[in-house]
Amino acid sequence: MEPCTAIENGYWDIRDLSHYLKVKMKTLYALVPVIPHYRVGKLIRFRKEEIDSWMERNRAMACCGPGVQSGNPRAGRSGKGHPDIDRLVRKAIDQTKGAAYNLDHGKSDRIEGP
Repeated sequence: MEPCTAIENGYWDIRDLSHYLKVKMKTLYALVPVIPHYRVGKLIRFRKEEIDSWMERNRAMACCGPGVQSGNPRAGRSGKGHPDIDRLVRKAIDQTKGAAYNLDHGKSDRIEGP
């Protein structure tokens, strides 16, 4: 893995952020609406300090209850994902479907009514 090309106080591109967080670039593109970022035309840039702060605000606590810490990060979970992640994934899917659907290419053979 190649090191980040941006200077410590500079701006990162999506590849730099991917290396830093060890997250696929495709995942980061899906999270762009909620990750702090800057747009320069079609280019997307990130600042390390803002990413670190965002990660800390969105940190999931791995605990079994109030004041109880567990060594197992999955302990105490009901089997469902984090509600914020579920919401973000659903929003990304809905936006993608909405952008791809065009009424001219919809189901013209559908008959409405009884």
